[in-house]
Amino acid sequence: MRVPQRERPPGIRFNITPLIDVVFLLVIFFLVTAHFAQNEQVEAVELPQASQVDDENELPRRLIVSVDREGSMFVKGRAMSLAEFEQLLQAETNGRTADYEVRIRSDQLTPYSRVEPILLACLRGGVTNVGFHVIEK
Repeated sequence: MRVPQRERPPGIRFNITPLIDVVFLLVIFFLVTAHFAQNEQVEAVELPQASQVDDENELPRRLIVSVDREGSMFVKGRAMSLAEFEQLLQAETNGRTADYEVRIRSDQLTPYSRVEPILLACLRGGVTNVGFHVIEK
């Protein structure tokens, strides 16, 4: 029996399937990394301790504000002034404040005088659901 022979086209051909797989994995890696980098807190703070911690209800719209020992405020990974925070709060809520929450991550040595303006800005913006991140004793 004779084996049929096919003519091969001239030139070199290579399989790009593994290349597509690697590119796809890189895209996924960078998307996940970008998501975690965006949610990463800039300043490490030592959270205060509380004797009773409520179960956290995950609201769909939440803004986390970090305040370090010096009183600097960080929102979404960047330093902000109080005026910028109020503008961001207005833009985020769009007038719908019933399902919106502001969570404050304050260092345990931060004086209350640095946290009070954030609470007042939330009140001016109509956000009444404000909480603090704490660790349980």
